[in-house]
Formats: sequence, C-alpha cells, structure tokens
Amino acid sequence: MNDFQPGDVGTTLETLTTLLVHFATDFFAFLVVAAVVAAFAFYVGRDRIVPLIASLYASIPLFVFFPYDTSAFGGVIVTLALWVIFVLLGLVAFSGLGAFIASGSVGLIKMIALSAVTAGLIIAISIHILPVQDVYTFSAPTLALFNSAETFFFWLVAPLAGIFLFGRG
Repeated sequence: MNDFQPGDVGTTLETLTTLLVHFATDFFAFLVVAAVVAAFAFYVGRDRIVPLIASLYASIPLFVFFPYDTSAFGGVIVTLALWVIFVLLGLVAFSGLGAFIASGSVGLIKMIALSAVTAGLIIAISIHILPVQDVYTFSAPTLALFNSAETFFFWLVAPLAGIFLFGRG
C-alpha cells in the first residue's frame, strides 16, 4: 500500500513549478505577444481582433514589396516602425470587418484562442520577414516552433482557422 508522505507534495509542487518556469522562459516572446494581443482585444474591444489579423496579413506584402530602402534612416528600428505603420493603417482600413464577424461579443476563451494564434502569426512574421532577430534573440524552442518554412505556413493558416472556429460570438 502506498502511504501518503508530506514530502511528496513538496516534491510535486517543486516539479510543477520548475516545469512552468522552463515553459515560460522557453516561450517568453510568444507569451508576451499573446498577452499584448489579449490586452489589445480587452482595451479596444474583442471584436477588433479580426481587423488586427486582417491588417497583419495585409502588412506582409506591403512590407516585403516596399520600394524604398529604409536602411539610410536608422536600420532595424525604422524597418520595424515601417511594418508597425503598415499594420496600423491596415487596422484602420479593416476596422469595418468587426461588424461582419461579431454578432455578439467574442467570449473569453475564444478571445484567448484568437490571441494565441495571432501571437503565433506575429512571431512567425517576426522570424521570417522582419529583422527582429537583430534586436531580440529567440530561444531554441521558440525557433523550433516557428523557424521552418512548414511551420511558417501553418502559422499563416492558424489565424484563418481561428477566425473560422472562434470568430463568431
């Protein structure tokens, strides 16, 4: 018979804490971006997450095919600022999409799921298109999850599937 030992609880809690800390440090960038997207959705309105996703998609070709060289104006920071400007312009342009998607308010769990797939899209864009790795070094597990061409495709598809599954209120 297996008797309960008080030391077992402490060992289990220590193992669980260690596991959570390692997960949080390995995927710190993803967790921070997901929290920022969720905060955006709470602050601006949960129905604005779909226009954000649409503006992220629109910013990709605008940024990639931007005809002017921005390196003369300050390098990486100016390049990232240009992409943010494209995202903000897309957010304004697509702000009417919220009326089509949200017949009611998107629920908390659905909003968290949409925030997670949106954060994945942002990290994938950051690794594959933007020069973010000049500013921030991603951990090996984050790179393993986002760095290959196949995972980039899946992170491009994930927000579309998320809108399809979780977009309605």
